Amino acid sequence: MKISILLPYKENFSPSYPGAVSLFVNDTSLISKYLSSIRVYGSTNYKKKFKVSYKNIGLKKSLIASQSKAYINNFINFEKKRRSFLIEVHNRPNYLKTLCKKLNNRTYTLFFHNDPLSMEGSKSLEDRKFLLKTCYRIIFNSYWSRNRFLEGLENRFINSDKLLVFFQSAKKNNIGIIKKKKKGKKFGGK
Repeated sequence: MKISILLPYKENFSPSYPGAVSLFVNDTSLISKYLSSIRVYGSTNYKKKFKVSYKNIGLKKSLIASQSKAYINNFINFEKKRRSFLIEVHNRPNYLKTLCKKLNNRTYTLFFHNDPLSMEGSKSLEDRKFLLKTCYRIIFNSYWSRNRFLEGLENRFINSDKLLVFFQSAKKNNIGIIKKKKKGKKFGGK
């Protein structure tokens, strides 16, 4: 089973200057039993990348063409050759309409890392109903963001099996220990 993970445009999938979404995708991919089937797609200018299989979507600067549309269209061209079973879209619900039109017979999962009501593609009730109809799963980083997504929707959506919450956290061994002296005591993790 091939899995394609599409990062938001301009998200750096690099340990040099990673975005929060890239850190989450890298950490969850590394512990996935499907690691060998995963390919992450993004657009970064950094040479050093995380160790998960990655395809950079290079873009040329254009004053008249939308970089975001070019990004999606380039991904679609790669995906037509790869033919993944699952496409995981992070934090860009507006990508789904284009992807569904041009790539049928795929399973889509959408991750929200921010407020759904502030993003193009999930602001309106119609947008969110489309996402509920289209996506196999919609995953949120908190109950707050899940509840925001549900605002104004009928009660039948509240207990939908499609809506999940995955809390994001940092791995303890990756967190630097900060020790400060205060009245002779040390504070920080072990």
